[in-house]
Amino acid sequence: MGTRMRLATLPTQPTMNENHRLVRTVFRRADLLASSVLAVEQSTYFAGGKSPVHAEGDSEEVIYFRRGRGKVLRGAEYVEVGPGSAVTIPGGIAHHVVNTGEDVLEHILISADLSHPAPAAQALPDTGDYLVPHGADGLQRLACRKFTVAAGEQSPSWTHDDREVVYAISGGFAIVHVGLPGGEYEWQYAMDGSNCFWLPPGRPHFFRNVGDSPLTVVGLLCLSDAPPL
Repeated sequence: MGTRMRLATLPTQPTMNENHRLVRTVFRRADLLASSVLAVEQSTYFAGGKSPVHAEGDSEEVIYFRRGRGKVLRGAEYVEVGPGSAVTIPGGIAHHVVNTGEDVLEHILISADLSHPAPAAQALPDTGDYLVPHGADGLQRLACRKFTVAAGEQSPSWTHDDREVVYAISGGFAIVHVGLPGGEYEWQYAMDGSNCFWLPPGRPHFFRNVGDSPLTVVGLLCLSDAPPL
């Protein structure tokens, strides 16, 4: 059962080096179980680095920025981005990322499959911390939230029966507690800024801050076609 979750270490993934940027594939669809996530990537842009202008008709994306300053082309307009920014890329929209600062620009990107219609979605919990709520800018599958946990505290427990979640840490150190729906067993995973964690639908989970500073967690949610495991 525990093997149905996926914990990846960012710096050890295969790297593509182009246009003054490093692109690491954190998760591919083939790595995940019955997933609607096409890929999760970490990109680091050096000064002046950029991605090519491109558009995908059969996928959508959310890009979360962890470091640096830059801009993202969305159609005909640029959006300024910095640490904590999240940008939506609906299917078919021309886009690219440019580092406009002197430091490196780093982001985590999730892309979701649009090759067939998304199922009806359950309402997301009203946590008040969504950077990208479900349906924002016409997105069909993706949402993004960011929350903090004080030192020595733990988050509430969440279960998303119809969504996969990819978690990344923006700051701090955490233990992720993941249980079976009936609570018969629990797994614990250690995370910091060097990890991404994928959860299938139907897994109750919470975060415990084991550091001495606030824990900041980013959750990239994808509406799934698969039933809870």
